[in-house]
Amino acid sequence: MTSKQYRPDIDGLRAIAVISVFINHLSASVLPGGFIGVDIFFVISGFLITSQIRKEICEDNFSIKQFYKRRINRIAPVLMLVLVVSLLVGVVLLSPSDLVRLGKSSIYSMIGLSNVFFWREYGSYFAGNAAEAPLLHTWSLGVEEQFYLIWPLLTLLLFKLSRRYVLAIFGILTIAAIAVSQMGVNIAASAAYYLLPTRFFELMIGGVLALLIVHVQPTTKLQSQISLVAGFVLIIGSLALIGKSSPFPGIMAIWPCAGAALLIWAGSGRFTSSRFLLSRPMVFIGLISYSLYLWHWPIIAYLNYLNIVISPIVGTGVVIVAVGLSWLSWKFVETPMRRTGVSLSFSMVFAQRFCIPVIALVSLGAAAAYTKGFPQRFDPRVVEFETALESKPNILRSGCHVPTALYDTPPNEKKCRLGTEKSELDGILIGDSVANHFTGMLDVMAKAQGISLMDYTMDGCPPILGYDTGKEPSYKEKCLKRNKAVYEKIKAAKYSRVVLAGNWTQGGRTGEQLISSIEEVLQTGAKVTLIVTNEEIDRAGSCVIRHAMYETSGNCEGVRQGPPAYFEEIAARFPQVHIVDPNQVICQADRCSPVIDGKLIYRDKLHLNDIGSRLVGSGMLQRGQSL
Repeated sequence: MTSKQYRPDIDGLRAIAVISVFINHLSASVLPGGFIGVDIFFVISGFLITSQIRKEICEDNFSIKQFYKRRINRIAPVLMLVLVVSLLVGVVLLSPSDLVRLGKSSIYSMIGLSNVFFWREYGSYFAGNAAEAPLLHTWSLGVEEQFYLIWPLLTLLLFKLSRRYVLAIFGILTIAAIAVSQMGVNIAASAAYYLLPTRFFELMIGGVLALLIVHVQPTTKLQSQISLVAGFVLIIGSLALIGKSSPFPGIMAIWPCAGAALLIWAGSGRFTSSRFLLSRPMVFIGLISYSLYLWHWPIIAYLNYLNIVISPIVGTGVVIVAVGLSWLSWKFVETPMRRTGVSLSFSMVFAQRFCIPVIALVSLGAAAAYTKGFPQRFDPRVVEFETALESKPNILRSGCHVPTALYDTPPNEKKCRLGTEKSELDGILIGDSVANHFTGMLDVMAKAQGISLMDYTMDGCPPILGYDTGKEPSYKEKCLKRNKAVYEKIKAAKYSRVVLAGNWTQGGRTGEQLISSIEEVLQTGAKVTLIVTNEEIDRAGSCVIRHAMYETSGNCEGVRQGPPAYFEEIAARFPQVHIVDPNQVICQADRCSPVIDGKLIYRDKLHLNDIGSRLVGSGMLQRGQSL
């Protein structure tokens, strides 16, 4: 914005956004809804970009080239600096696989597709291993950069077609975009969190506000103050009440976006905005907010990677370092690049500040991929452990195991086979991702007994009729429908064997409902095998690898908790049900190890990798166990 257009209160709002995100990343328990700071950023971006586009269109001097030149000057230089520094640190600290992943993510970040990369790589933004991805936060830049490709052209088109009705049209489109977002949350929550179609409305709210403000501004001090109070209430309420389990974005994201819009509108007239937003500390943080957003997360992610607990003292250090780096990059990179970029042509800016950095990152990424992450840096066991870690049953059994969004995928009796290959199926494995990770174990054990099984599993849905997953309604309903269809299939097919496996939880009606489900299967005449959940081991995969990488000693074992109490009732009530406990192999006495015979068997704190699952199966056979 020019000096005449500059609004320091918007920098104050930027400060609220970046501080919220920062605190949430330091400790989600302190500010569970801090991630909504990104949504505030989206509204601000939509507002500022649309204000600029509208002004230039009305003055008949809008240029697509000039628009993208400004965006490159604004975004690329500091982003490139953070990417290069993150890569250099990664060469020292990251395992081979993680370094390759970082190289890929840096390329996607520079070309504005990191949101797509991280969605495909990690699924949920709140997944445990995502907290160690140094560039995870660049997903929001991907959303904004994709928005920049569409919004200027759409705005220009609508202004040319119907300048009189452009505000009304954008209002209708925003409502439609909200509906799309809510549908996305109900169908595929992880994709909805990351991708532009379900985030579009947040930037559009800012765009509609930019068009509305031209005609409607606060006319009295009371209107401005009411808008300020309402805006702060909506943002503070969102920070306190929204959490990672909330269905988001969708309708839930309207509240922080509306709060941000109200604060911007309150300061648009002749009345002074909030003193808090206009205070020098808030304006300063707002000025460096882009750099601060980029710098803070890699620091935290590397601390997570090294398993350094972010205590108050460590957190204070992170804040000091992040603010210091942000001020330096704002002062000596961000500001000079934007100033010098004004006099450069679009072709020079595009070549020097986008194409060359992308080529450099592609070269670095290709080098990391070609060398497989420079494995010679570490003990050879690291590569062996990571090979096991990457043997993911959910990928290997894709189609047989599905995400919740594909809950109505029919079973595939030809493709989804475990055990002995023969014309007729003996039975079926049903359950959730825990059931899926037992497929290697079941394949080994079923072959030894001449049994043929079909696996038919789905994320987050234990094989219990009427089970409430405790997740948002869309997930709950899909699990209920899936289990109902599965049990109808079991009745119709009359299998001789049914294997039930899942993450069996304590409390609630789980035991009672599982008993009822077992009775349903037994009534079909099938023999029931019930598999006990393997014990959770915190950082089971990463702990072993990091000790091998850094040549440190330490205990990666977990404590054996045993199955839920209702398993005793099941054993007493149904002596014909065969209970298989893989912890006989994984655990010794009351200690459970993520390593068997020098092989890493876990993928994360709960799930086994395929190599490990098969080792457990072999261990069970050696102990005389059967299905």
